[in-house]
Amino acid sequence: MVLRCFSKADEVICLNFYPSPADACPGDYYDTCGDPLTVYETDYSRLLLPYLRAVQPDFDVCWDNWISREQWEEVIRQIERGMGLVRFDDTVFDFYTRFVAWIGEALRAEEMVVVEGNQ
Repeated sequence: MVLRCFSKADEVICLNFYPSPADACPGDYYDTCGDPLTVYETDYSRLLLPYLRAVQPDFDVCWDNWISREQWEEVIRQIERGMGLVRFDDTVFDFYTRFVAWIGEALRAEEMVVVEGNQ
């Protein structure tokens, strides 16, 4: 699934989100049955990085980031708190709603979501 809000159709730099079992080794998350989520640079920079770096200060948009269920639960709590401030913007609200739903669905299937950048 590709999730867009402000990103242009021709953007190539992105973050890919992969559901993953807790005991996976690097690269194993590619083989999970979960459908990955792709978010392009404009959107992840504007809408997601502050939340991701709040739970993982060393979050790197160039490499794999192994984010646990507990960290994602905190990201979701923070996003949901912030959503009260963006209700006037249906596009942003929809982006966050769909992102939170995807993460929640991924965590019902697996123990973590690995975020991999291509920058």
